Amino acid sequence: MATGQKQLHIVAPPGSGKTVLGLWLWAELIQQRCLVLSPNSAIQSQWAARTDLFKCDLSSDEMVSTDPQSPSLLTSLTYQSVTMPARKNDLIDEQAIELWAQTLIEEGQAMDVGEANVWIDDLRTHNEDYFRKRFGSYRKKIRDEASMSGESVSLLHPSSQATLQRLADQGVGVLILDECHHLLGHWGRVLSDALEILSHPVVIGLTATPPDTSGKDARDVQRYEKFFGEVDFQVPVPAVVKDGFLAPYQDLAWFVRPTDEELKFVASVDRQLEGLIEEVCVAPKSSSTDVDVDEAENVGHKAEIESDAEQPLGLIQWLGVTLESLRLPTGEMSDWKSFSKRDPQFSLASRQFLASRNQPLPENVPELPALDSHESVPGMEYIVPVLDRYVRHYLRRSPLSVCHDRATQLTESLRLLGTQITETGSRACVSPVGRVMAWSKNKANAIVPILRQEIDNLGDSIRAVVIADFEKTSAVSTELRDLMDEETGGAIAAFKVLLSDEKTDSLEPILLTGSTILIDDEIEAEFLQQSQAWLAERELQVELTSSVVADFRQISGSGRDWSPRVYVEMITEHFQRGLTQCLVGTRGLLGEGWDANRINVLIDLTTVTTSMSINQLRGRSFRLDPGWKEKLANNWDVVCVASEFNKGFDDYRRFCDKHKNLFGVTDDSAIEKGVGHVHPAFTEIKPEGIEKSVSVINAEMLERSRNRDGVRETWKIGEPFRGEAVSAIELKMPGSPGGFPPFSNSTDAWTSGSLTEAIGNAVLASLTELKLVQPSGSLATGQLVGNYVRVFLQNATLEDSQIFSNAMKQILGPLDRPRYMIPRSVDEREQTFLSRILPGIIGKYFVKSKNVLARLHAVPDALCKNKSAVSVFQKHWNEHVSPGDAIFAQRGEGAKTLEDAKAEQKIKTVMHEKEIFH
Repeated sequence: MATGQKQLHIVAPPGSGKTVLGLWLWAELIQQRCLVLSPNSAIQSQWAARTDLFKCDLSSDEMVSTDPQSPSLLTSLTYQSVTMPARKNDLIDEQAIELWAQTLIEEGQAMDVGEANVWIDDLRTHNEDYFRKRFGSYRKKIRDEASMSGESVSLLHPSSQATLQRLADQGVGVLILDECHHLLGHWGRVLSDALEILSHPVVIGLTATPPDTSGKDARDVQRYEKFFGEVDFQVPVPAVVKDGFLAPYQDLAWFVRPTDEELKFVASVDRQLEGLIEEVCVAPKSSSTDVDVDEAENVGHKAEIESDAEQPLGLIQWLGVTLESLRLPTGEMSDWKSFSKRDPQFSLASRQFLASRNQPLPENVPELPALDSHESVPGMEYIVPVLDRYVRHYLRRSPLSVCHDRATQLTESLRLLGTQITETGSRACVSPVGRVMAWSKNKANAIVPILRQEIDNLGDSIRAVVIADFEKTSAVSTELRDLMDEETGGAIAAFKVLLSDEKTDSLEPILLTGSTILIDDEIEAEFLQQSQAWLAERELQVELTSSVVADFRQISGSGRDWSPRVYVEMITEHFQRGLTQCLVGTRGLLGEGWDANRINVLIDLTTVTTSMSINQLRGRSFRLDPGWKEKLANNWDVVCVASEFNKGFDDYRRFCDKHKNLFGVTDDSAIEKGVGHVHPAFTEIKPEGIEKSVSVINAEMLERSRNRDGVRETWKIGEPFRGEAVSAIELKMPGSPGGFPPFSNSTDAWTSGSLTEAIGNAVLASLTELKLVQPSGSLATGQLVGNYVRVFLQNATLEDSQIFSNAMKQILGPLDRPRYMIPRSVDEREQTFLSRILPGIIGKYFVKSKNVLARLHAVPDALCKNKSAVSVFQKHWNEHVSPGDAIFAQRGEGAKTLEDAKAEQKIKTVMHEKEIFH
């Protein structure tokens, strides 16, 4: 600001004080007339209300206005008030009809403009609803194009144009744009053009999350970036929690399986997929006249295709030919390294697919590393890339019509299964199975065990919010009508589940959506009494009525002041005071701008995955509660899995996407971004062991929900948070490592933690001595829930921590193709007669001990580039872990030892590489 910069772009989480910061910048730093724009009336009112934090000689009415007709020193309005398009514009209407007619001609629906206009006029007469819908879409296209060209202000409603002019006449020195991530579309275009009318004031953009620009018009993205500039200051959620300005929280997950009827449907789709794969693995039958030689010439590979003309290739055969010849659409690669570098996804997926069908690999193709086996990922992770390449790289490029038919069949079948193959690749799309998993009836049923536990945890202080995507939906596809009704997956279904259980019914739940208010029948009289008092206190003209619906009541309102803004504020107040202890709503209503600081339980039933929406949703529970200074919020996700089916992880993937950019605290007080902070077993691919342990994980989550004080301590509130990323390894060994350290002074048997620490010390000492990492780094280990151990290099650069993590991953992982190996032996101790009867201090000398080989470990690549490096590592290994000499494993006896070891050692250690912050 001091240097004359007129743009300020600030990113900070909900509840961290963006409103107060904006007001301070206006009142203390800039001190000019201010216009604040917000996406809804709730946030608009918050800006006006927060001015009471500042001392001023003027009264509130003289200083602040929320009326576009009478601007003041600070004018707080909604974006809609200054960007509303004109309801009717003859020129736009005319151009929209012209565009519609031209589209009909281009799509072959009309021969000329006259025929197209007859078709449009007939639609206007006989199907007015559809006409208005299509006409509206073409008007929007014309309006968007005009606004892209800088004409947006001229297309505004006269009231919006008058408001802008009125503000300009009064003078605007600073323009504060709250939740500015909304400005990627129409609002942003208008305000960009309006800057000139307002004489280019200082622009302050405030948001919790920068917008997701994927799929957006490049011109809108460029305009947004130019409008706000780079982010000047960004505050991550953990930093604000650690400073004590947001409440700590923990993320929890509850797993369910689909209902029996839903499982039957998922199984039928799975059988359809398996049948499809079985069919395409075999070559399609072709007639001798099937080849079009000219077409073969046109596609540029006539010679290759002629040999295939007699027998088109099935998927298995095509994979074999492709991998053996290392053939890509651009040509054949010279070696496997080049091939896998050009298409790493296919080079991995093709081998996983062949392994899943028990098919051998060509001799020139390396075996899969143990950590990448097909069993380690859901089937769709390798099925889709393989089918995608088969369709795009072979079937569509073939001159054989039978191949074209198969490409069409595969494309249509995969679309029903949730995958769309385009010209450039595959992408996910909505599928019936995806809907069943996302809105399974058992997800709503999961609310009961979660809230029963939270009632036990919190007693009368519980304030729970359940958020769904919608109230109810009419968009139920034909194939799902027997499984789903209009309420499935919605807020009303969740509300009814709450009323069905005596304990959760005691929360006196209220359902609150944009069009409906439902209350528990037991609080009808008290609700009406408190609501009427609230309305009277604010002199609002509203008449409330109650009607019986099943075993609950529906509240209706009428009168001049009745609106969602009024009843949301009123019911939020009832929630804060405890008339109801559980609100059920939709994310559109209880998301951005909604403020209820007593929330301590959030149950998320939504399918939204964008970072912007997720941060807004989770931000509801972070706010400090003045009545409970030790507040810790539990944020629950409910996830539906059916791990035995290829499509059974659709909802889990959605869960991973939700947490992709969310931070959380872990058992060892590290801050981790991504789904792993919910539980170490949760990875971006699939949850480990979920097939056998849904009940175990759910019980673990309930136990963690009780431990609010312990989780709060792991946040270490008041301690600094540098926000520096380091690479870490999380691992889980199958049971105890077994044995004692093979040193004379060892008294305690190896544990997963102590063994990992010893190996970590050997690796770090070697890397430091060889000057591969800076000496400032120190080893850190931590025990996590589920018997996982975390190890990482702290006080180190991200580069150094990655070098250390890679080394640990290699030494603890399976023996794939190591250059050197090193043995690890342990002492096995057996009690004798004398050791049992003599006192421990003497008896320990009579314990029988023998040294046995536990396993061979790969020497990390970084530590075996030459013999001197291997010697350094061997020295530190012998000091910290075990005696033994390194073995060269590339030829001779070492190579034979390696093959024998690989056959005998079935390493089941689970490892993940994570990025954590401290």
